[in-house]
Amino acid sequence: MARFLSLVFLLCAAGAAHAQRSALWTNPGLSQRGIQPGEQQLMLRQDMSECHGTAFERTRGVEDEQKRKALGIALFNGCMAEKGWHARDAGPRKPAPKAPRETAT
Repeated sequence: MARFLSLVFLLCAAGAAHAQRSALWTNPGLSQRGIQPGEQQLMLRQDMSECHGTAFERTRGVEDEQKRKALGIALFNGCMAEKGWHARDAGPRKPAPKAPRETAT
């Protein structure tokens, strides 16, 4: 039974996590305090983990999957904002390099 519950938790958390994967998170307060990027990354992971857990717990009773996802994302984003994190969408990736043109010789 415990394995089943942990599997359900991971599946639900993965759904909510997918929504935030494409976002880049920044915390201006940490930068102003002089916290190094490596430490910020560690803090980001800890805060994301905590916020995912909180969102999962609060949406557990919602039966409708679409409502649960939307509420989970809203709760996650609100939790992250309370911790000082701001998300922005990742810009488009660099286009693939063009193939070299043929030259007339």
